[in-house]
Amino acid sequence: MDNQNSKYVKTEFDLLTYKVNGMAMQAHNELKPGHAEKFYQRRLDALCRENGLASEMEKRVEVWIADKMIGYLILDLWIEECLVVECKAFSHALSVNDAGQVMTYLTATGSQVGMLYNFGRRSLDFKRIFPPKDVQDWQKFLYRVIHAKPGMVLPPLPEPRGKGNKPSAPIPPIRFNVISKATTIVSVPSPSGAAIRASIHRAEQASQAKTDSDEQSLSALSSVSPIRYPLQKSVDKSAYSDSGVSIAAGNRTVDLMKSAVQATYNSSVLAGIGSFGGLYDASKLKEFTHPVLVASTDGVGTKVKLAAAAGRYRGIGYDIVNHCVNDILVQGARPLFFMDYVATAKLVPEVIAEVVTGVAEACQEAGMALLGGETAEMPGVYQLNEFDVAGTIVGVLERDNILPRENLQAGDVLIGLASSGPHTNGYSLIRKIFADAPLDTFFYELNCTLADALLAPHKSYLRLLQSVITHPHLKALAHLTGGGFIENIPRVLPDNLDAEIQLNSWKVPPLWNFIQQKGDVATEEMYQVFNMGIGMILVVDKESVSEIQKRIPEQTFVIGKLVVGKKKTRLLA
Repeated sequence: MDNQNSKYVKTEFDLLTYKVNGMAMQAHNELKPGHAEKFYQRRLDALCRENGLASEMEKRVEVWIADKMIGYLILDLWIEECLVVECKAFSHALSVNDAGQVMTYLTATGSQVGMLYNFGRRSLDFKRIFPPKDVQDWQKFLYRVIHAKPGMVLPPLPEPRGKGNKPSAPIPPIRFNVISKATTIVSVPSPSGAAIRASIHRAEQASQAKTDSDEQSLSALSSVSPIRYPLQKSVDKSAYSDSGVSIAAGNRTVDLMKSAVQATYNSSVLAGIGSFGGLYDASKLKEFTHPVLVASTDGVGTKVKLAAAAGRYRGIGYDIVNHCVNDILVQGARPLFFMDYVATAKLVPEVIAEVVTGVAEACQEAGMALLGGETAEMPGVYQLNEFDVAGTIVGVLERDNILPRENLQAGDVLIGLASSGPHTNGYSLIRKIFADAPLDTFFYELNCTLADALLAPHKSYLRLLQSVITHPHLKALAHLTGGGFIENIPRVLPDNLDAEIQLNSWKVPPLWNFIQQKGDVATEEMYQVFNMGIGMILVVDKESVSEIQKRIPEQTFVIGKLVVGKKKTRLLA
């Protein structure tokens, strides 16, 4: 590596790094020290785009060991598909570990140079980083920066050469997969102290290699010469693109999200992404005595505006999926498949792919397939930098298990399950109340930033309730969405019953008191707009309350009961 004070090493990428350095200095001069690194990252990304450079934020690189993907790396910026940029915002000087992080990214992408910036000091601190010459120089940094998949165990690092007079123990070959339109695969042999013989492979060549065995694939990859990246990409130019719609951006968006979507597929998916319509094998319904399909469609609402402002997109994918999962769960159904719809004024492939990746991950957690969807670019319909997300879910249940049951009666008990935040409702009021507060503002009342409190993903209750969903004494479920307690509980009640809610029966999280005070909102309106810390309510026979609570693997709250009435919710202080 080198820095401002060391001897300059010339490379074929000097013009590009010179330009990026100038823009990094501009970002530092504009913002000054003191911000979180994401703000410098976003500004540098914007400046690169304004100056005609192709720039991607939070570029994803899959990490494979043998035949298993163990996790992924996230590059702050990936410029012109050849330059790795890592942004820091430290008050102290850059360290060897920071340089090692970039060194790992260079190995993973096959790139020849990377830039490491520290925006947190009075003067911009930067270093050029070059690929390591030896495996030992970078692998020790890999495990520090990898985002490992849950349940994956990383192989042990090789012992330093010569330790105990024993050779280094080999580990399986490592393969990196750069997800992009022109997929790049970098293969690194099992570390044995030898110099890196990393080879790079384009997507069209890799597709043929995938048909061979792993051993043949790795052998084929090792024979390919390193590629040279052009500094400028071809421009998507047509009458259609001049009107504001980019076919190339749409295709790139699909490429970026494809692997995440396909990870949700199971044996029932016959045709998914890329087809005119998703095909789902319905033969499993034969397992049911009297199968009933349940479908629901919903959107995330204006929470997307906060997500866009904060640059946090993946959680929105979880929001739409988990909201829909909960909506069919209250009728007793388990999900089969999901379809999403994302619309925006101008496609930014990385943003849309991040949203859909969140959708795919939430679908995986729910055990259902993301069967397909639609990404729409509609300039003139949406404002620039705005987007909308909606989704449709289809699930199934036995007809005899449909909720709510017809035997609800006075004396039945209401059990509440905690929410994870506002979920997906009440954001128009929330945005009005906090219109003047930056999302990165830390509030001591909340013990977190405003963005952390407001953008927590919508909680799914599927796994929590799977052990009680068919219990004969579970009579109804109410998902507290738009309308809060006042509107949602009556949806499952007969005309002759009311729900009494004892307001002191659970501890309302600080966020709700903070919202009420800041917005001067009446208590009854709070319970009509928000979930107030309770996201799902169970109606159970009073004799089975303890049994059902024990079956649910988290804390629950007895928050009220059913009484004779007129299908309303009563709030009791």
